[in-house]
Formats: sequence, C-alpha cells, structure tokens
Amino acid sequence: MKVRFGACCVVGAGMLLASFAQQTKPGASSEYPTPEVREEQTVVVDGRAEVWRLQWAAPPKPVCPPSDSSLTCPCTGFAFGEGGDLVLTRSRAGMEVDRLPITPFFDVEFPAQGRLAIVQRWLPNYTPDSEDWQYPPVEGYLDLVSKRPVVQLMHFADYEHNGAPNEFYLQTTSLPCGKSAGVVIGVSRKSPRLHAVGTAPRPDRPLYLKKDEWEALRDASGPVDVLDWACGDHGADTETTVHLHWSADGVDGTRREYTCPVGGAARRLIREEALSAKQ
Repeated sequence: MKVRFGACCVVGAGMLLASFAQQTKPGASSEYPTPEVREEQTVVVDGRAEVWRLQWAAPPKPVCPPSDSSLTCPCTGFAFGEGGDLVLTRSRAGMEVDRLPITPFFDVEFPAQGRLAIVQRWLPNYTPDSEDWQYPPVEGYLDLVSKRPVVQLMHFADYEHNGAPNEFYLQTTSLPCGKSAGVVIGVSRKSPRLHAVGTAPRPDRPLYLKKDEWEALRDASGPVDVLDWACGDHGADTETTVHLHWSADGVDGTRREYTCPVGGAARRLIREEALSAKQ
C-alpha cells in the first residue's frame, strides 16, 4: 500500500526542526545520543557485544508533526514523527561490521522528497482533554511536545524462535484505520547478516505483517492463527485469517479468506494461499 503524506503533515516544520536540534544533545538515553544517530543499543550476538545504530544520512524532516491532521488514521504510529534516509549499522569494538538500508522497506511518498523512512519521535497524547486535541494548539505547544521522551524503536525479541532475541519490529505503513504493519529486522544463525525476515521459500524478500500478527508469532509456542481482517471492517464482506508457523527454514504460513456468515450459517472457506513476501 502506498501512503501519501500531504502538506498538512509538514505544518510547523521550521519550528520542529529547531526543537529537534534541542533534543539531539548527547545524554544517557539510547535515543539520539548524537544528532545523526536516531537510536543505539548494545546487542549480544553469538556471545559478543555489538552496538546497533539507526542512523540518518541527513537531518530528518518532520512528518505528521504536532497538528490536528496528525491525529488521523494515516499518521497512526508515525505521529509525531520524522522521515529521511535511514540505515541500521552493527559495530564491534568500534568498527562497523554490517549495515542495512532501512528506507527501501517503506513505500511512502513525501512531497518533493521522494521515498522516506518514517519513524515516530514523540508520542501523541490521545486523551480528549490534552493539548494534542486542541487546535489551534495552546501557546508553546511545540515546545511542550518536544520535551517528551523520544520514542524507543528497537524492542528486541526472538521472532523467528532461533534462541536469540536479535530482531525487532519496525512499522512501515498504517493500514485503514490506524492498523500498524511492517517488517521484522535483525540477524539469525541461518542469516547472520542484517536482514528483514522473509518467508521460508523466499528469505530474500521482506515479509510484511500487521504488528499484532508479528507479536502472535513471537509469543506462540507452536503454529498460530491470527485474525487479519474482520467481517465488516471498512465494509469488508469476507473475513481473512493468517496461519503462521516457523521451522528451521524460517517463517511460513497461509492466508485464508472466509465468507461472513448470515443468519447463523457456518462460515465457508473461499480461498487459501501461501503467505508471500513482497516482490
């Protein structure tokens, strides 16, 4: 799905860039230890400590910045965010040993900027009595938002069940309405270099799933079925589920589409197809 962020998502860009500069001073947090490093964490891979960094190639642009339009469905999970050319690196003893471009996993168009990797920077406050719901915003609103903690992006877990928590989920799009979907990135014994997890038949192509589907796979002790799209969700007249499992060859599964029962009738399988990774 292609996401288009219009001019409404760059409101206050100049003011935000100024506040970004104030938030990029070195500190104890792993988020923005330097202006170009979005986040860094120490990860143990095969018993050796490594530093993983999400790095910007150039200063990022505000995306879904604090405004009334940033609390809409396309901005869910990205507000209040930033976008640019992003790369993930691994270093041992101060020397880079691996890197993975992150931007190609996004299919996002930004006016006059082309494709961007977009990540959340500050959490919006979704309570109706908060300043985030007031528009025009309260005086000093951007300064208030910029004082919030920077969102941590890399939450490591063992998604492929290979015995090591060396992978993390990254949202790459927002599906109607406000459903987080994306890829899982990391390393494994079978694929020791940085990669986006694919399917067992096509490990070279990234697999895109909803966040709750990745979490179900992560937490399951065996094959698991997850509701992908419910009857009636945005007018859907069928129900879709995803059957997920893993093996020594990697993640695999099937996508199943069912009828929506009417009048107490049992649901009926319409079609079933193998889970496919993106071309």
